[in-house]
Amino acid sequence: MKNLLNLAIIATAAVLLCACGSSKQVTTPSGSSNGTEQTAWGTNIKLTESQRLAQKSPSTRAWGEGTDFRLSTATAYAEGQARAALARAIKTVVATATKEYSIKTTLGSSSDTEGATVTDQGSRAETLDSQVAKEVVANAVIINTDQYMQPNRQYHVFVCLEYQGDASALAHNISEEVKQRVSDEDRLKIEYNQQKFEDWIEQQLENQRLN
Repeated sequence: MKNLLNLAIIATAAVLLCACGSSKQVTTPSGSSNGTEQTAWGTNIKLTESQRLAQKSPSTRAWGEGTDFRLSTATAYAEGQARAALARAIKTVVATATKEYSIKTTLGSSSDTEGATVTDQGSRAETLDSQVAKEVVANAVIINTDQYMQPNRQYHVFVCLEYQGDASALAHNISEEVKQRVSDEDRLKIEYNQQKFEDWIEQQLENQRLN
């Protein structure tokens, strides 16, 4: 009888231990246990659909996230972050492309005096890579949105932003935008090596593998 009682106590303790173990929850920084999984290597935080979509085409997509009590504001924050990420990628490509092909990033002119004035104006204005990135990113749209409600009733939103076209089309757009902002001499240089220039830009976009 005593042995049966001991076995019953051990069995009850085992059940309680299992119950305690199964009740543990891993929470994300936002305070939610959704999308997390315990593994032997640590806590696996699963990607959202927006993040997965961005990773499938990193040369033309970017993701962002935002949190706010208003859904529209949280979405705007997420979109702004995604646009900034895509713009950074494009700025990097433009900066390296102009350096690779020895293209001047200041406005060209036909005289030394005019050139000095234009260069001074250019130093106070946006840089060429920023101007190109701004124009190109304007042709990007949200293709996916993930919305979550946090315990404190704030919205946590993820978005995936995509340039409307493939990497080749994006490279061509970047090339055309650069041509509009450089001197006649550098414009001719780009046009003479147009396909190579665009291929080089496309390769740099593919190499970045951002977001």
